[in-house]
Amino acid sequence: MNGDMPFMPAPGYMWRTIKLLNMQIWENYQDVTINQAMKKLKLSHERVMNLVQSHSNEEIMTKKYYKWTKTSNLYGYFAANAYKHYIWAIKKCEVIAESIKEETVK
Repeated sequence: MNGDMPFMPAPGYMWRTIKLLNMQIWENYQDVTINQAMKKLKLSHERVMNLVQSHSNEEIMTKKYYKWTKTSNLYGYFAANAYKHYIWAIKKCEVIAESIKEETVK
């Protein structure tokens, strides 16, 4: 927000190397329990929501308001990079939690 160009998708990666980034993330979180994952998900969501709420409607909806959004608006970035991922993560956590629950009942 201070005018710098953010790293997207992450420092050292480009969109064409997203599979490598996903693999690195997967490797980094192999020792995280489902409870830890759900807490991390909740904290991450809270941080993003606080970030969204710190902006005015004009900042969020105006195309090119921030130079780094190029021809888009901030809403497009929030929608593409947060909403879909949180929905995916919540569903994954629910599936894993259910399978753990089923294993403990056996």
